[in-house]
Amino acid sequence: MKILVIQLARLGDIYMTWPALRALKRENPGGELHFLTRSKFEAATEGLNVVDRHIHLPTQFMLEPLIRPVLDLESSVERVDRFISSLKGELYDKIVNFTFSPSSSFIVHAISDPKTHVIGYSRHSDGYLAIPDEVSSYFYAQAGIGYPNRVHLTDIFISMLGLEYQESDWVAPRVDGRDFGLPEKYILVHIGASEAKKTLPPFKWARILKNFFDSNLDTPIVMIGSANERNLGEAIEAGVSRGKVINLIGQTQLREIFHLLRGAQLLVGCDSAPMHMASLTNTTCLNISFDSVNFWETGPKATLSYVYRAAFPEDVVSEEVGLAIHQILQGAAPAGLIERTSGLSSFKLPEEDTQELFTWNLIQALYLGANFPVTDDLQFCQAVEKISDVNALAKDHIRQIPDKGLAVMGPLIERSDDIMKAVSRLVPSVLPLVKWYLTEKLRIAPASNEVVAAKTVEVHEKLQRILSVYMLGDSMKAHESIAKE
Repeated sequence: MKILVIQLARLGDIYMTWPALRALKRENPGGELHFLTRSKFEAATEGLNVVDRHIHLPTQFMLEPLIRPVLDLESSVERVDRFISSLKGELYDKIVNFTFSPSSSFIVHAISDPKTHVIGYSRHSDGYLAIPDEVSSYFYAQAGIGYPNRVHLTDIFISMLGLEYQESDWVAPRVDGRDFGLPEKYILVHIGASEAKKTLPPFKWARILKNFFDSNLDTPIVMIGSANERNLGEAIEAGVSRGKVINLIGQTQLREIFHLLRGAQLLVGCDSAPMHMASLTNTTCLNISFDSVNFWETGPKATLSYVYRAAFPEDVVSEEVGLAIHQILQGAAPAGLIERTSGLSSFKLPEEDTQELFTWNLIQALYLGANFPVTDDLQFCQAVEKISDVNALAKDHIRQIPDKGLAVMGPLIERSDDIMKAVSRLVPSVLPLVKWYLTEKLRIAPASNEVVAAKTVEVHEKLQRILSVYMLGDSMKAHESIAKE
């Protein structure tokens, strides 16, 4: 069997893909495993020895004709065609798309055929997005920044494959590392992130380190980062008057971070590649996370790790973080931090928000067969009633298509969806229901009008059974109906 796995996101996402790739290779020991990533991030594949062939997406090469003094669209299209043809010629038996993006779905569609087993986003014959598997459907509807998903990306990846992890999937490669002359004990601090909004300004880092040294002068800090962050590191050093700070910013290769992580007592940083590399070395982490990131999906998987959550970088209280670093080194659990835990969700909140917990329980009921959560939220129940009314109207419109035609009824059906979206904006707690419904409609493949209409009615009917759980008088019947599905 020849398998292609696609991961076109950044460094951290590639490292999060490592355990799933190992599990996939273990399941198919005689198979040929290819891995497609962007050329810019190929360094994150070094040491990944389960991959038989690493393929680079030559984005810069394909787009170069478009930035010439005289735009050359034909040459750019030709380069894209050559690359796609080379992939299609591999005749992959299975394609796994771990990139939840439109561009990756077009690649999958272009290089697959009806016999290819596709997991992840692709495209239908009419060009619309195709979501063939249940896990990708879940991600499309409920995951991402601002959405209520609590399943880590690494767990989503393995669920897409229908496999389970083994301990051997979570190990770092044995790569050569230079001797930087570091002390026996140290804390690793990564000052950067993939985007400026995901990390802290230098003065904030300096304050954190100063507050740590107020409690602990014995443990040195080793700073790491990219070459273009050297000036930030110098500014941090200038702001720390005592304690030992070793500045390795711009002095390490990416693969050498594994070597540094193995020797570190703790990694402190924001959302970045080292945080995910630490999951492979099982180095305890303190992840500083903001609302621009969903820590549930991308937080540290290393045991005994913690997440310090703030809305924005300016909301981080330096004294709290500095003290938390000291407490973690002492083996104490810092108060108020999010803890790494086991289970469906990888983290445990110090205090649950009632509404957020209800939403998460509702999602588990929708996708995992859990019991639907009880609520006394009047707004939620009223929103459900409204969606139910609109849903009934939409079904009626669909059934009138044979008599009145799609040209007449189509806009009315779309209007029903718009009303449901509007209701979910007014009452966000029903958003998981609406997103589930819209995604299930999107998943209906191209077919005759009659077949599409019948499948769409099925989605509406299932939505009604779900809504009935929260509608007085219909609740008991709905529970029984859903339990049978």
